[in-house]
Amino acid sequence: MSTQAASIGSLLSALLLSDHRVLRRSWETPFTRPLEWSELREPTYLAYQPWAARFPDHVFDSAWRFLVSRQQPAQGALLTTINALIDEFLELRHGAVRIRRDLLGAWQQGVASRVSLLPIQAAADVSLGVGRYTLDGSFRLQPVSFDRGGSPWRRQVLPLLRPEEAAVADYVEREGLHETHLHLNGSTHAEICWLRAIRNPHTETREFVDAWTRGKNSGRIRELVGQANPDLTPQAFYLHLRAASRLRAWLVGAAEDRIAPDALLPASCQYLTAAANDEWSVGLREPAPSWRNESDIEDELTWMAGLITRLLQRPSMQLTRMFHTYLLLSNEYYRLLVQSEAQYGFDQFQKFTLTELREPAERDYLTRFHAIHGPRLATSTVGYLEGRFAPKDTPVKAYKLFKAILGGYLEYLRDTANIGHPRGKPARTLSALLTQLDGYFMRPDIQHRSVHRLTLVAHFIKQPWSLAQLHQAGPFRHYPLERQLRRVAGVLLSMLARWPRLQNWVRGIDAAANELHAPPDVFAPVFRVCRRAGLTRHTFHAGEDFRHLLSGIATMWEALTLLDLRDGDRIGHGTVMGIRPTLWLDRMPGTIILSRGEWMQGVLAAWQLLRDGPETQACAFRLQRELEEVAGQIFGHSLPARDVERAMALRGLSRYDLMQQQTGEENSHHTPLNEFWREEAELVRLTCKSQPQPVELLWKWLSDKNVQARTEELIAKEAHFLDAPTYVRLQQALMQHVADRGVLIETLPSSNVRISQYNNIDEHHSLRWMRVPGYVEEGDPEIMVCLGSDDPGIFAGDLETEFYLLYGALRRAGLGDSEALGRLRVLNERGRTYRFHHPILA
Repeated sequence: MSTQAASIGSLLSALLLSDHRVLRRSWETPFTRPLEWSELREPTYLAYQPWAARFPDHVFDSAWRFLVSRQQPAQGALLTTINALIDEFLELRHGAVRIRRDLLGAWQQGVASRVSLLPIQAAADVSLGVGRYTLDGSFRLQPVSFDRGGSPWRRQVLPLLRPEEAAVADYVEREGLHETHLHLNGSTHAEICWLRAIRNPHTETREFVDAWTRGKNSGRIRELVGQANPDLTPQAFYLHLRAASRLRAWLVGAAEDRIAPDALLPASCQYLTAAANDEWSVGLREPAPSWRNESDIEDELTWMAGLITRLLQRPSMQLTRMFHTYLLLSNEYYRLLVQSEAQYGFDQFQKFTLTELREPAERDYLTRFHAIHGPRLATSTVGYLEGRFAPKDTPVKAYKLFKAILGGYLEYLRDTANIGHPRGKPARTLSALLTQLDGYFMRPDIQHRSVHRLTLVAHFIKQPWSLAQLHQAGPFRHYPLERQLRRVAGVLLSMLARWPRLQNWVRGIDAAANELHAPPDVFAPVFRVCRRAGLTRHTFHAGEDFRHLLSGIATMWEALTLLDLRDGDRIGHGTVMGIRPTLWLDRMPGTIILSRGEWMQGVLAAWQLLRDGPETQACAFRLQRELEEVAGQIFGHSLPARDVERAMALRGLSRYDLMQQQTGEENSHHTPLNEFWREEAELVRLTCKSQPQPVELLWKWLSDKNVQARTEELIAKEAHFLDAPTYVRLQQALMQHVADRGVLIETLPSSNVRISQYNNIDEHHSLRWMRVPGYVEEGDPEIMVCLGSDDPGIFAGDLETEFYLLYGALRRAGLGDSEALGRLRVLNERGRTYRFHHPILA
């Protein structure tokens, strides 16, 4: 059981609102009959037990009885469950609903990762009487917190719940936060996608169903769907969306008093899905739901608050059952978009990036830029924004992508900057669009923080390579990926050359996706070529997910050295360099299975990092012997460690050009695009001439099928291959190199807690990097750290949430408000100081 959950009761409440077993019971039971606590107990227990298997059953029994005892007269299980979450997590502060400061981590990890916040916030607005709504002449609730005429885009911004701390609120209002690591795809919140899906189920989910049933990643998507609901099929999925859409129409009608007095409410989900279009809404004064052109979060909160108010004043078992079923259906969909605390690791995370459920909403970028701006009208929560995007492999796709991103940003500026330019027709060409954008930022009347300043970072995608797929493996290791990288980089650089002003916006490169799929050295030629072409700002995802602590450290070390990161370049995540080794050892198996080649690289990196330390000579000697032993197994003959080191140091060479030098054959797929690639060929030629023996060994590593087979063989190694103090010294040696090179680490708290071995935010390694007493290890050098949110839609948060999460952790560690904010201010200001933005956007 995760120690993050504030209580077992909060887990039970979340399951009652989201689990597929409860949904099945609710779906099969007519709305005309109540679902008693006794009927809900079994499905809730079955959902709870695997997650809390180490607790005896009496823990569940006590929490269940306590939850049941909270039921108020005329309230059923639904309102009791929601109110239990409100009582535990929320409070009224200065006229607004807030998360209790010490429970934000528990809320994000245990509740927001499982259920949508909208019904909880709506119920809290009602029960705490925040004054968010007023009654009109028909006794219907209307929002009073929103300026309908002046800024309609604000209706689409999801108002995330967080604490209210005077010091933090004042700092964010004055200075703003600086986003250094956000993937534009993956930032749309699930509630936006849900409202689109039930408005037009076939259109919104067609790509998801295709990916689920016959796409190349269908097996992994089926695993994700099976976790959300093992009984879900494409047909059932559509029926669920159809039922939810029609349920919503009735619920909105009830909230707005639009149901005729003699109308019969729907009797069941089966009726709602089977009824014809002219039958299911008989009795509604408006026969079908009225939808805005865009998902309206404000409307959703309003009708939910109105319905809850009605149920409190005039209890209705049937409407309560309908509302509960609607929330269960929406949270089933939510679980396909948001990574829950029960889904640890990058492989789980990556499934959410493959579903295509966000794709319809994310073709347009405007809503995302508004969400990043936040609810404040006059100022953006975010000052500087670095948005990551995946570059395309054809000029047509690249052109459309840049027009979509920058066109959405231009519309955001027109909506938000308030400088007298109403939204107009989209620019017909990319050149016209770039001209209009330049015009905005040349104007003196755009005030600081009135908008967030965008820059774009292209992230190349890591792809797996498998020797088992001989028809795809190619003549050398990671052959398909290197071909793809050359193609994509060529398109990107040609776009920048053809539209020079695009270079004001595209300012850096990265490589993302599963780091177990491809090492940094594959990307080295592309990084050098991009640097020569003017894309001089580099970052690289590394140390995020790793099989063994040694192999994770090796990935970071290789990113530093083979990509030559320095002077304001960055590494994304870097968890392996900060996680407390004792924590990792406690939570990982004693024996770890990994490939022999991965192990060799891990041992090599550890030997290089520790061999010069006077206190680690004995360990370095052991690592050298291990390196020589595993290298001998791979290459089939004994090799000195120095020979292995010299060959592996050349892994960043262009493999295409190395192949031509070694075989003397031209490759039809490799045509140097420009002088930048010709420099790569010359680098290979000179290296082959000056270091023939290391190059020969490297080429054997890259191309020899027997060596490759032995490299890919799985072996078992102890997690405790080194003891915890030695792992700490290894981390510190790496930290020192990071510091000496002037490289920053992008820290992403929510992402790391879901993907790494952490149970809660209080364990996060950024507290060590901020040198908090009790977290910092003796001998830790200082490194530079900045803050990002990664994929805020998948983690149900945003950059301000990340800031508050760390602030709460610092306060719980014993720091006062000024000291806690001071340490966070350093992270935030590093993001501003070392931003990738062009000076025109500064």
